Amino acid sequence: MNRYLLAGSAAVALALGAGAANAQAKFDVKVGGDFYFEGGYVDQDLDTGTRSTEFTNRMRINIIPSAKADNGLEYGARLRFRAASGQNNGRTTDADRAYLFAQGTFGQVRLGVQNSFNDETYVTAPQDYLPLGIYDGVASFLNINTDIASANGPAGVNGSLIGQSLVVEKNSTKIVYFSPRFAGLQLGASYLPRNDSSHTDVNRQKVIGTVAGQFNTTFQDMVEVGANYNNTFGGVSVKASAGYFWGQAADNTTIAGVSSNYKDLNAWQVGAQLGYAGFSVGGSYVDYGKSGQNERAGYFTENTRSWVVGVQYTTGPIVVGANYKNGKDAGSLAVAGERELQVYEIGVGYTVAPGLTLQAQYDYFKADSDLSTAAVDRDDKGNVVILRSVLAF
Repeated sequence: MNRYLLAGSAAVALALGAGAANAQAKFDVKVGGDFYFEGGYVDQDLDTGTRSTEFTNRMRINIIPSAKADNGLEYGARLRFRAASGQNNGRTTDADRAYLFAQGTFGQVRLGVQNSFNDETYVTAPQDYLPLGIYDGVASFLNINTDIASANGPAGVNGSLIGQSLVVEKNSTKIVYFSPRFAGLQLGASYLPRNDSSHTDVNRQKVIGTVAGQFNTTFQDMVEVGANYNNTFGGVSVKASAGYFWGQAADNTTIAGVSSNYKDLNAWQVGAQLGYAGFSVGGSYVDYGKSGQNERAGYFTENTRSWVVGVQYTTGPIVVGANYKNGKDAGSLAVAGERELQVYEIGVGYTVAPGLTLQAQYDYFKADSDLSTAAVDRDDKGNVVILRSVLAF
């Protein structure tokens, strides 16, 4: 019922906003994007078979055609494509944004491949010395020998153990609504049929889980509601956000009297940030509960959650900050315990010219894994230094 209500509301909003729209409106086309290049140095305990240095880069291009009708309705589309392939023999591009939008006094409706409402508007600790909202990028530099470094396991619902927004929707095809902002407050919602279906894919199959599977991060009929607040009082800026996502897990199966028990999606996020005279402080908390985990006999489930607190100071072209990130999940459901990743981080950014920034960060991490044994120790700790250039245009 919720999904039909949201879809119907979106259609009504578009119809009311359209009115007597001018069918021959002139479209303006904007082109923009961003690029970053990183060089990382890693010193960690579990370094067998690995080097200490690595480079990485990514480029994204936005193409946005838009027009405005006589009645004030603004409408258009956005395509974002990326040069982000991870293999030398697979230098391809993909599109992680492709949606139609319409906006007016009713707010904004988006239809297509895009962020969820929370992932578009969430508030977390101030981290402007990091690139383009990538707040958990340090995890990609950790050694694959460290069980904690991967998004495998229940943390897969959150992208990584130190993710800071609700990203379980995975930029799949969806409907998203943004309300107008009233006295600093904005509301929103989204609906998507499956979080593994996008663009021209049509997938009406139900998600089926296996009895032996430990987790399944594909959900269906997913609904989200959220809110964010942004205002200033006497020079003090106040930002806050909250979101809740729910959806249906994989269908259960039974073999030889043993049944799977995949848990439905129930996830939420809260965050807040205060700023004054160049200083800002804040944090956020994300909780996925046992979403997607197979809580069957003989398995050990735990909640998946992450949180961060941080402080930052900005003066002219310079920004400096520090924060603490912590993430936990059930790790392997076949053994008792959980995985945990702790990150202590400091960073600095310098704006060389409009759109061009240089950044540096240092991270100390400590990883604890429930897979560690006397024979194989997967607990780890180490240091990461990353130097970076960022272009936004």
